Amino acid sequence: MKKKFILTLIIVSIVLIIIAFVLLLKKDLLKEQKIDILDATYSCENIPEKFYEDDKYIYSFPCTKSTSVFVKLEDGSKMLVTKALEEEKVTIDELLEAGLEVIKNEK
Repeated sequence: MKKKFILTLIIVSIVLIIIAFVLLLKKDLLKEQKIDILDATYSCENIPEKFYEDDKYIYSFPCTKSTSVFVKLEDGSKMLVTKALEEEKVTIDELLEAGLEVIKNEK
């Protein structure tokens, strides 16, 4: 009788741990921000324009267009890519995953 109770308790504990893990994983997946890149560039000079750098890389637009490339956030708001990076609304990796066209040079 005692063995049955302990075995049942172990099985229930394992099931609860699995459910907790799945819920935490689902929460992280839902947390991922969906963004869109909106490029309103009509024309630009073919001069790379630096707009961001981190510890390893310098990121540049392929041409002068920092005032015409926007990011549309999941909440519907829209802002310049450069401002969104400054205000930490998005990360450079999120922008790259969303399809932002950049030139990436190692420091």
